[in-house]
Order: sequence, then structure tokens, then C-alpha cells
Amino acid sequence: MRKFALLLILILSFTGWSQQTTQYSQWSFNQFAINPALAGVKNCLEVRTAVRAQWAGFDGAPTSGLFTINAPLKKKKKYYYDSFHGLGAKIERDVFGPFNNFALTIAYALHFPLGDHHRISFGLSGGLQQFAFDQTQVTTIDPDPAVAQSSNQMLFPLIGAGVWYNSKNYYIGGAIDQFLGSKWEDIGYASRFRLHTKIQAGTKFTFSNKTSLLPGVLVRFPPAGPVSFDLNLMLDFQDNFMVGIGYRNTDALIGFLKLNIKKFTIGYSFDYITSAIRGGNFHTHEISLQFSGCKKEKRAFNACPLFE
Repeated sequence: MRKFALLLILILSFTGWSQQTTQYSQWSFNQFAINPALAGVKNCLEVRTAVRAQWAGFDGAPTSGLFTINAPLKKKKKYYYDSFHGLGAKIERDVFGPFNNFALTIAYALHFPLGDHHRISFGLSGGLQQFAFDQTQVTTIDPDPAVAQSSNQMLFPLIGAGVWYNSKNYYIGGAIDQFLGSKWEDIGYASRFRLHTKIQAGTKFTFSNKTSLLPGVLVRFPPAGPVSFDLNLMLDFQDNFMVGIGYRNTDALIGFLKLNIKKFTIGYSFDYITSAIRGGNFHTHEISLQFSGCKKEKRAFNACPLFE
């Protein structure tokens, strides 16, 4: 039992320190949340939120939540092939063990149509991040000067960037977070945020009955630890109901449900943990709620670049 408990602590510590950024199973339901180049990519206002309880029931396990909003800016010209701008914002909170991370970012994107159903987009994000460490939740065998002796709250600037390209049938994008690599001077001598890179890609196969098959992949490159990738396969029934399965190489098999009700969408995912933490039946739940201002008759065309 003691060996098992020690293993769980090591896994939790490894995930918290190497990933440093929040991880959502429903990344394909809100791709703007991971790539600022998607701010205003659709011709309407979108509001989305999600809550994730990772390893539910495990003491000190990560819990995360986010809220995003984005929309295109009004075009000066009315031609379809004109470039246009988009704005967005994201509020995010992530708590894991003794760490509490709260961030607010604003994103700007510039979109360039390249022909029928082709587009390339570039985005930048900037904001503030409040990072807190509660040393009362940390116990070391011997006194360690590298561990803070009081509760600390630090404020850091945030800068990120992204690029996105899509056609009618596929998309590919990339984003980088934590450009500044801010140091945690009040926590440890060598502790700091490090550069995180993500690549997203997907395609779409539509059948005669308007049912679609949507495979997708998200690859994360953390500064320490193994590369993580999510493989998703969704089946969309006429843009009304979606089911899917997923696999994360580091720790999970995932099941998805998504229901569209007029302009609202409700999503749920369940992560069946396959790593050593599974021994305690600590699985993961995630719920999302979305609002899209896109007109129903244009929804399929507008949603095509994201395959949602």
C-alpha cells in the first residue's frame, strides 16, 4: 500500500510540473481555447465554457475550468475573399495539489482566405496569470530551503501565438504558450514556466445521409516528460448529435457525447484512466456548454473549418 501511495504521488507531481498547462479531453469542441489564431474564425459570436475533474476522488488531483468568447470584427468590405480580423478572450482556472493558477488572456487573429474554402490565420494572445503556491499542503522529510516557507501569490505576464490553415476537408494548426518563461522566484531557485507547443490536425468524411466521420489529433510537447497525443474519432449525426472515442497515450481511453439544441451545445466526456493511478479508480469527468450565434442555415458551412 505504501508503494502504491508513493507511486500515485510521483505520477501526480510529474504531471503537475511537466505539463504546467491545463489539459482538456474536449479540445476539439473548443479549439480557440488552445490556439489564438482561431479568434473570430466563424462569422458569429461564440461563448463556451468547460469544467474538468481529473482523477476524481484523488486528494490534490487537478480540477480545471475555462470560459471563452470570440467573434469576428466587422468587415470593411463585403467581398468573400477579403481578409478579416477576430477578437477573443479566455478566463481559466486550474488547481492541482498546492498550486492554484488563474489566467486571463485576450487574443487577436488575422484571417486570410486563399480561395474556395481555404484559409490561413495568424493569432497572438496576451494577458496576466496569477500563480499561487500553498506550502501548508507540502511536507518534506527534511527541511528544504527550495520549498517556500509561506503561502505565495505571484503575478506573471502571458504571451502566446498560433497559426492555422484549413480547407473544406481538413485543418492543421499549431500554438505556443509561455513565451516569456517567467521564473517562480518565491517558490524555488530553478522553478519557472517553460515553453509549451501544441499541434492540432483533423479531417472530415461526409456520407450521403449527412452523417460525418471526424478523426482528429492533438499533440503536446511539454518541456519535460514524454510527448502526449490525443487521438479522437467522432461520428456526427446530421449536426444534431455526436458520439466518439479517444485515446491519450499517456493515461486514458476517452468516451464523448455531444448534443446540439438550437444554438446551444452540451458536451460530456469520460476518461478511463489506464496509467498506474487507475488502481484507485480515479477516473476523469468533463462537461462543456457552448453557445453559437451562427444562423442555423449557415451553421454547416461556418463550422466546416473546425468540424464541430
